[in-house]
Amino acid sequence: MKTKLIIYPVLLLTIIFTCSGFYSFKKGGCDNSTLIKEAVDQLKKFTLIQDFPFYLKKRKKDHDIEYKKQIITLNRGVRYKFFTVRSSEYDGLPILSIYNNEKQEFLLGTTYNATFKRFYSELEFECKTTGNYCLSFSFQDGMEGCAVGIFSSLIKE
Repeated sequence: MKTKLIIYPVLLLTIIFTCSGFYSFKKGGCDNSTLIKEAVDQLKKFTLIQDFPFYLKKRKKDHDIEYKKQIITLNRGVRYKFFTVRSSEYDGLPILSIYNNEKQEFLLGTTYNATFKRFYSELEFECKTTGNYCLSFSFQDGMEGCAVGIFSSLIKE
């Protein structure tokens, strides 16, 4: 009987501690609100359409680099701007790529040139065909990272 009195509270505390946000393996957490504020400051003549927060753990040996993808609809004749804002608490450098469809058959643009190992701060894209496109978010070399991908369009004057 005495054992049950000890086990139940310990079990209950363990469950609460494990399920709460307090228990985390991340360095400092992935605070998207500060990243979005930074992103809004970079928009200039563009209007924010949507933001895509993403966090990826470090790639395990002998595994492919993880990525997140997001399907978006773009309209013909509109100029779009895509970029990422990263959390400095993580080593991962974010890469944003846009593909012609969900199957990612053809790369239309990216913020990282693997041949020259060069990052670009943003990607501007003028849509030639209305349709669904795929945004892909990852981190260079499969590092752990936290970032926000930004999808915006040019304000017409």
